[in-house]
Amino acid sequence: MGCEKMAEENLHANHRARMQERVDRDGLDSLAEHEALEYLLFLSIPRADTNELAHRLINHFGDFCKVMEAEPDELMQVEGVGPKSARLIATVMAFGRYYQLKKRKTRQALDKAEAAIEYVKPLFRGVQNEQLYLILLDDACRPVQDLRIAEGVPNRVTVDTRKLLRAVARTNSTCGILAHNHPTGLAIPSEADRLTTYRIMEVTGQLGFTIMDHIIIAGEDGCSMLNRGSLPEYRPGGGILQAASR
Repeated sequence: MGCEKMAEENLHANHRARMQERVDRDGLDSLAEHEALEYLLFLSIPRADTNELAHRLINHFGDFCKVMEAEPDELMQVEGVGPKSARLIATVMAFGRYYQLKKRKTRQALDKAEAAIEYVKPLFRGVQNEQLYLILLDDACRPVQDLRIAEGVPNRVTVDTRKLLRAVARTNSTCGILAHNHPTGLAIPSEADRLTTYRIMEVTGQLGFTIMDHIIIAGEDGCSMLNRGSLPEYRPGGGILQAASR
């Protein structure tokens, strides 16, 4: 048994060495999805074969991207995935998101929808639940702070308005842009999105704060409620009015 185990370990070691040479020579792009996942799992499973496990993960979730976006507890439902491997996959995604956030042009004015969409996209990279942010801006429309004000299930968030008021009151910002994601839908504003936007306008308006736009992100797609003519007009005491349009 000892000789068989040693031969098996040597086989795996040779396979890993060949894959490493291939990545060094041709890059990660040369790998198929299951091979890329297999290669990543080398880090958490130092000796055993990870090829079968990579196939099981992709079969379970559907593709490489869905594996990488899965939560650790979801990953551990797959046979052979322990806490170390689940944490590795989650950490890779977290570092990718962190990199994208740090790479943003944080001093660029977000006075155009295109710039605002590109700025907020990394906030939702790989996020499965719906999240709502308020991007606080300075007087030149440059971002000051990304304030996450709500998080919920894949298609619904609930805003704690008292917490929101306290957070905005602690800053010197007088305007901002809302941004949220549709994890399972399209980048199209719903009636619920309009009502939530208006409610936040109403709450923050007490502080003289202006919501300039609301960006919706779905995957790589994004839209501006202002540009679509879907952004509510807020007037103190006036109730929700027709959507503003340019």
